[in-house]
Amino acid sequence: MAQEDRIRRFLWFFAKVLVATPLCLAIWWLALPYYARCIGAVAGVVLRAGFGFPIDSVTVEPSGILNTGTTLGFTLRGQNPALPIAQLVSNIATYAALVLATSGVTWKRLLVIGAAGAGVLAVGHVVYLVLVFAYSSAMAENPVLPTAIAQAFITLPFVLWIALAYWSQADWMKGLKDAQDSPAKAP
Repeated sequence: MAQEDRIRRFLWFFAKVLVATPLCLAIWWLALPYYARCIGAVAGVVLRAGFGFPIDSVTVEPSGILNTGTTLGFTLRGQNPALPIAQLVSNIATYAALVLATSGVTWKRLLVIGAAGAGVLAVGHVVYLVLVFAYSSAMAENPVLPTAIAQAFITLPFVLWIALAYWSQADWMKGLKDAQDSPAKAP
């Protein structure tokens, strides 16, 4: 009976993720140019102050269906190196879908978990942009580095979801919670 309940809960979660993911992605891609401008501005400040790049401005060029071809670049010395940004930052939508599909989370906690995870991902996006632009020649010579970073970004939403949303909902944690919540027995 307990096994059937777990399977049913898993299938329900899976169905919710299947519905939430395309919705979160579509909404996220519509907001993508604004987000790209924000993380580009922060990365630009870090590149100017920390690495001495003479960045004049941040450029964001929305393109593609639902802005999926959007590029983010920096204007410096008349050049405008840019990179496609949608694939890098879409992990926020994946994270949002996972969090929204998680059962047993109050709205207040849902907002806190969502903001915390999105904040970690946003910091990661800024760090990625800084690394790519500051060390572009080293990364061009060693393509394993960007691949490793990309793989970390692919898994990060799932790790954050497990740590922030799912962990306290796991069956094995319920026994630990019950033991902590019950008053200590006097000798």
